[in-house]
Amino acid sequence: MQGKRLPTIEGFARIEMTEDVISSCRLSESRFVLGTISGNLLIYEADTPLGRAELESAIISVIASGENVIAASSTGQIQAFHGQPLWVTEFESGIENLAPLGDAICLCDASGMLVVISPEGETLSSQSHGDITQLTGSDDGSSIAIAMTDGTLRICSKSGEILQESSADSDDVETISQICFRPGGVLLVCRDSLGMTLDDRPENRLECWHSVRGLLHTNELPASASSILATDTGSIVGCQNGALLRFNIGEEVEELATVDNSISSIIEWGDDVIIGTWFHTLRISSDGSIIWSHEHEGLVSQILPISPDLIAVIGRSPSGKSPASVVLLDPDSEPIVPEVESFDYEFSQSDSSEFAGGLSDEEIAQAGAPPEVSIETEELMDALGEELEFVSEEEVVSEADLLQDLSASARAINLPPIADAGEDITISADEDGTATILLDGSRSYDPDGKIENYAWQDFRGNVIGDSAQVRVRLQLGTHPFELTVVDDKGAATKAMVTVRIQ
Repeated sequence: MQGKRLPTIEGFARIEMTEDVISSCRLSESRFVLGTISGNLLIYEADTPLGRAELESAIISVIASGENVIAASSTGQIQAFHGQPLWVTEFESGIENLAPLGDAICLCDASGMLVVISPEGETLSSQSHGDITQLTGSDDGSSIAIAMTDGTLRICSKSGEILQESSADSDDVETISQICFRPGGVLLVCRDSLGMTLDDRPENRLECWHSVRGLLHTNELPASASSILATDTGSIVGCQNGALLRFNIGEEVEELATVDNSISSIIEWGDDVIIGTWFHTLRISSDGSIIWSHEHEGLVSQILPISPDLIAVIGRSPSGKSPASVVLLDPDSEPIVPEVESFDYEFSQSDSSEFAGGLSDEEIAQAGAPPEVSIETEELMDALGEELEFVSEEEVVSEADLLQDLSASARAINLPPIADAGEDITISADEDGTATILLDGSRSYDPDGKIENYAWQDFRGNVIGDSAQVRVRLQLGTHPFELTVVDDKGAATKAMVTVRIQ
């Protein structure tokens, strides 16, 4: 999906950052606030800076409380701002979660305390729960939901009374990946199970809870949830495997689309959905078609609607790269339809190393050498041989048929090949906007035989090469490739590699 040449839109504006943004929220009238990893609080109206403040450490969360901005730092400091600092509250343990709760604020700290404070910073209630991983409050301020490290879910009142509790099965290992309240107070909970017990619970599921009536119903998910959006009619869930699902009350689950990577953020835009996935922001229509794509310089972590015609795309910089900018997009701008893209695929030549990512002569010679059998494989085959030889003559005579069957089974054992498509590649384009890359699967091997066939496929599923190494010339963008290797007994395995030309 990411390598496909889709209609694109250009950024409306770009806000250069000197450090990564780790928290954000919308205020009003195109205004929004960003919290950075070193403790800078930045307020903008569109791309115009309005003000800034400094906290003592990373700003893990920012929320709007009326006209004020409430920011929490990782070392336990909470500050309120409205043009200037209004008040400061200190907690002995670092703040780990902060969430709006109607006209109040709820938070949890590193010691496991759940605390409710007023918009003026006064403590209204507190209660110890243990290791809390997630926290959310209902819009009407009546309920707080917390997820615990051990998979326990609790719904509490504003005063701290436990209204509902759901513990993980004692014979299983469960985690809670996402929680949020729908309008009206129904809690959405995404649970993941290792599936160690033989029961009828889906391994990955979406649960709906009511603070009084308890568990309302459960829906199965195809994979662990990586993002969730509560809607007026139900919810939209993004999964680690790239599935985007719509749940409407009283209707069958609808799979809107499937993308190549985990979905990090979801917002609604009219009848459509805008998602963040890897380096991309995608607008997806109600019928599942992609209206446009925008490629970000960082891994998209949040999409923030800041006005009726603007969104802010916030990204996390890849390791070793400069901090990613915040990009403002007009989702309703006219998409640019790209010209038909043509890739120039060529089989690699063993004596060439002129292209980006190429191998030296010595490396190519090593790659062409027969693969070494691993120590583990030798030990496995030796142990198997010893087991077959440890049979007395009497047993051979009395159980000849059994021995023949065992020998035949041993000969039939085939360890699958190991596919290695190499490390992901990020490289700068040449002056013509292209780059030549070596796709190198020569480190693939078969532990008990040899590899008979190689097949490289592009994002369309087209086979572009049938050798271990393939040279490709690529345009700007992100291009996934899949390598399939087949051994001499017909077993096959696959591996993926992604090339990013920037």
